[in-house]
Amino acid sequence: MKRLLNRTLGIYLNLKYRNKLILTCILAGVIPLVTLGIFCYRQTHGFLLDKERDALSSAIDTAYNSLDYQIQLYENLVTYLALSETIVNVSSSENQGIIDKFEMLHYDYDVLLENIYIQHPEIAQITLYVDRTDLFHGRQLRPLSDLESERWYDSLADTAAPVWHLDNDGYLCLIQRVPTPYIKFVTSFSRHCLCIRLKPEKFFNVLTDLSNDYHLEIADTREIFYDYTDAAIEGQTYPEDGWTTKVSSPLENNWVITLEKPSCLVSAPANKMAVTILVILLLCFALIYAVSGLLSNFFAQKVNLLLSAMHRVQEGDLTVQIHDDCPDEIGELTNSFQHMIRKLDRLVMEDYRNKITLKETQLMALQAQINPHFLYNCLSAINSKALLNSQTEISQMAQLLSTFYRTTLNKGRTETLLSDEIKNVRSYIEIQLILNDNLFDIVYQLDDPLPELELPNLLLQPLVENAILHGILPNQNRRGALFLTVTQVNDLVHFTIMDNGLGIPPEKLPLLTQTQSQGYGLKNVHERLQLTYGKEYGLKINSILNQSTMITFSIPTRNPHSVSQK
Repeated sequence: MKRLLNRTLGIYLNLKYRNKLILTCILAGVIPLVTLGIFCYRQTHGFLLDKERDALSSAIDTAYNSLDYQIQLYENLVTYLALSETIVNVSSSENQGIIDKFEMLHYDYDVLLENIYIQHPEIAQITLYVDRTDLFHGRQLRPLSDLESERWYDSLADTAAPVWHLDNDGYLCLIQRVPTPYIKFVTSFSRHCLCIRLKPEKFFNVLTDLSNDYHLEIADTREIFYDYTDAAIEGQTYPEDGWTTKVSSPLENNWVITLEKPSCLVSAPANKMAVTILVILLLCFALIYAVSGLLSNFFAQKVNLLLSAMHRVQEGDLTVQIHDDCPDEIGELTNSFQHMIRKLDRLVMEDYRNKITLKETQLMALQAQINPHFLYNCLSAINSKALLNSQTEISQMAQLLSTFYRTTLNKGRTETLLSDEIKNVRSYIEIQLILNDNLFDIVYQLDDPLPELELPNLLLQPLVENAILHGILPNQNRRGALFLTVTQVNDLVHFTIMDNGLGIPPEKLPLLTQTQSQGYGLKNVHERLQLTYGKEYGLKINSILNQSTMITFSIPTRNPHSVSQK
């Protein structure tokens, strides 16, 4: 269980902020609604069961009173008839003549019974059973032996009170033993029996309107007298425990009334209410989901904006502007983050300035190592003497050196024009050609005219020097070639320095811009480009071993990142 809870909590914590808000709102809204719905359903279901039990109790009380009246009515009737003089005379007439028996049966007995039939049309048959074989009168007077086949016959010997039974033909029988002729102060009963047969549907007709959708049963300890099932549930099958049942207290003759109704019908209104509650819950769920979605989008949007700003800062963009006027925790966090960005930007700019100042100091120190005036005077003297002695090559070398150092020193400035940078690198290349007896070819691909822009001093010369000294000159297998390309595309000026020298092993390529070489090398140029123009600028080096090396970089025509001083 603990593991399951931890796993569920882990899943919840790994959700996105928006989904967490939605899930939290749904749980906070749905759980109380579901709890309330279950409570309402259980209360309603219990109320309906109690109400139905009360209704069954009222109905069974009515049935009890009605049935007790019916029982008393017919028991009094059968007792009256059994004690009547006519019935007693018929049962005890043994020595009468034929005429007397005829008159007794047709004028006394039949008339008595006809009056009873008229008064009680629900009576199907009244029969007197006598312990004689010489006296018969249709179905109204039968020998006692006809009763001996009935299953309830033996119980008559145990009581003189009226007894109820259900005969083999389905009639409800009320039997009363007939007393013997009266003896003063003594009443005894003979074996003769008076039986009133009643149609059950008419006898129990007073009970058929008790309720709807019910099952009614009337029985004593020995048999069931009446079993009625409403047409609405007749033929349906229900589990044994699927009934709401009410049982009456025993009547005076030990009859018990059982009234029951299918519990599913009792709870049907509660089930309809459950469907209604479910529909309401679904609507509430949809409403909660919609509202929680809107709220989560509102709050998640603020978090996403803050997260997006963080990602941009992580990628190096310190120009992010973000502000939140809401005085809550997210607003305070957003504004604090913006304040941190400004502070970080100031620190980074200060770091840029410090690094550029350091590089400029290093360059100025390099430039200061040479006495410009002394150098220029010496080169001028060399050029003059060379011309006087017709040494054109020496004169050319002196002029090239003068041009090279004049553009290199640049009057102490850290930035130079693109045209002066091209002059500087051309002078350096011509000097290298003279020093190395023109061992390599040089190919220039320069836009005409070149764009007028300033750039950091000494960007091209270290790259060309590296190509000549480490690529072209060591390669003795073929004549060297150096390519210098400067082109403008839109707002960018692209530079390419390529040679056909020895190339660079692949494992050393990543280290060229990370490791400081002797002198003013590739790493220095790479860092100066990034410090001046931004992290997206810098050297890109591609090389094929024993074939070629190509170094490219680009600079914008406008330089928003430059922090160097002229």
